[in-house]
Amino acid sequence: MMHKNDLCAVITGDLVKSSELEYQDRESVLSSLRESFGSIGEQLHLQDTVLLPFEIFRGDSFQVVIARPERALLLSVLLSLMLDLSAKEKGLSARISIGIGTVGYIPPSGNVGEADGTAFRLSGKMLDSMKQKEQSLLISTQGPALNMMLETQCAFFDLIYGRWTGIQKELIMEKLSGSTQEEIAARHRKSQSAVSQSLKAAGFDAVKKFIANYENLFKYPDIFLRSDQ
Repeated sequence: MMHKNDLCAVITGDLVKSSELEYQDRESVLSSLRESFGSIGEQLHLQDTVLLPFEIFRGDSFQVVIARPERALLLSVLLSLMLDLSAKEKGLSARISIGIGTVGYIPPSGNVGEADGTAFRLSGKMLDSMKQKEQSLLISTQGPALNMMLETQCAFFDLIYGRWTGIQKELIMEKLSGSTQEEIAARHRKSQSAVSQSLKAAGFDAVKKFIANYENLFKYPDIFLRSDQ
């Protein structure tokens, strides 16, 4: 049962360059993304923590609400990777905004568009500003100092992500999904040392630390609730 001061994560995203797609292609990509979320949710054991299900709106945007905000960053990175790999021939990518805060109202209908709360406002406002910032991932909280740190970390992540090759994205997605290097090597018919070198060249350790540091922040939940007012 949720309480009014419980932290949640609202993940809001939209497809970059989606206007260049035919309507049917856009629907196909978003449907694939919905399926990807279901798959990732099972991997991360999030099925029972989804407060409002993955919903598509405005034709090229999506939103989901989870009660385990510490998993929101890993979930978002995996969604981005799955989208990139499934729609690479279309040149699509996603902008994703994670809002961390409380959820004041969840409608009985389950309609995300009718829900309200700090986490929704933070996520929506940040997504609207992301075109100007030219970033593909941002995290917003009520703490100004925390936001500055997270924005810088997200900028570094964007820089690293933008340099990944297709095969590096595949290896990183599998590694973040819980596969061992031995399992990855077998699937790709590579040696473990080759997989290790590819992950190292991609900066995987830095990405893993970024995600782990974000998750560790939730040991101190009060830092997410401090307002600048």
